[in-house]
Amino acid sequence: MSYYSKSELRAKGEEIVDEAVAATIREADSCADAQDGLHRDEHGTDAHGSHEYSHEEVEGWVREQLAWIPDHFEREADPEPDNFEGISDAVNTTMSKLGGGDSASADPNIAFSAKAQAEIEEWDGVFSENFQNGFTIPFPTIVQNQAAVAKMLNDSLGAIVNVYRGKRRDYSELADQTIAALKNCGARDGGDEKMGLTILGAVAGIAAAALAIPSGGTSLYVGGIVLATIAGSAAIGGETVPKEKNLALGAPTVMEVISNMISRQSDIYTAVYDQEEKIAGVLDGNYELLTSVRQLGAARRMATPLTPLRPSIADAEDPSSGLTPE
Repeated sequence: MSYYSKSELRAKGEEIVDEAVAATIREADSCADAQDGLHRDEHGTDAHGSHEYSHEEVEGWVREQLAWIPDHFEREADPEPDNFEGISDAVNTTMSKLGGGDSASADPNIAFSAKAQAEIEEWDGVFSENFQNGFTIPFPTIVQNQAAVAKMLNDSLGAIVNVYRGKRRDYSELADQTIAALKNCGARDGGDEKMGLTILGAVAGIAAAALAIPSGGTSLYVGGIVLATIAGSAAIGGETVPKEKNLALGAPTVMEVISNMISRQSDIYTAVYDQEEKIAGVLDGNYELLTSVRQLGAARRMATPLTPLRPSIADAEDPSSGLTPE
C-alpha cells in the first residue's frame, strides 16, 4: 500500500470507533448470554432475557471514551509530504545552476569566470593580482563547495520527506490493522494482526562529517568541503518495505486492541523523533563546520572556500590604473 490522505485517515479513525462499538456490543451480549446460561444451569429456569446495559448505553459509552481517535489520526497525518515539493524544486534549481560543481555544465554566468581568468592573466599589477587571488582563482572551488552545500541540503530534504512518508504509511497500516483486529475481537486468539514500522527504513545511512580546517600557511580556498550527507531510502516509495519490527495489534478484547493501538502510536512517535534527530544532528554539524570556515576566512581577511572576498578592483575610482600589460 502507499498511504492514506489526511481526510482518509480521519475516516479510518471513525471506522475504528464504529468497529469498537460493534465489538463491545458483541462482548456485552456474549457476557449477558453467559450469565443467562449460568442462571439456567443453577436454577433450571429459562434465561431472564435482560441485559445490564442496553446497546444504546454501550454505544454511547464507547463513543465517548474513543472520541479522540479520529482527531488523532487526522492530526498525525501532518506534515504533508507533498508540501515539500516546492522547496525541493528550488534546491534542484540551485543545484542545476551550479552544475554540480562542474563549471562546464553550470550556469553561463559561472562559466564566464573561467574566461575572465584567462583574460586577466595577461595583465599584472596590484588590481590584477588582487582580482585573481580574491576571485578568479578560488571561484571554481567556491562553486564546487556551494554545489556540495546544495546537495547536502537536497539529500537532507529527501530524507525528511521519506520520514514523513514513512510516518503516513505507518499510520495508514495501523488504522487498517486496528480495524481488522477489532473485527476479530471475540475470537479466542484475538487474531494475528501485526504491523511493521516503515519509518525505521526512512533514513538509510549517515556519513560522518570530515573537514580539516586549513591552518598555518595553507590557503583557505585550496580543497573542497566534505559535508555529512544523508541517504534517503528509496524503499519508502515502493510497494514492498522491509519491516524492521513486527508489532502485535490483535487481542481478544476491544480494550486490549485499543491499548495495542496506543502502544503502536507511541512506537511511531519515537521512531519519527529518532529519525528527525539524526537528520537535525547532521545539519547542525554541517552548520558548525561551514560557520567555522567563514569565521576563519574573516579573521584572516582571505577568500574562504564558501564566499570570495570582494576584489578591491571593484571599488577603485580608476580600475585601469592598477592594471598594466605584461
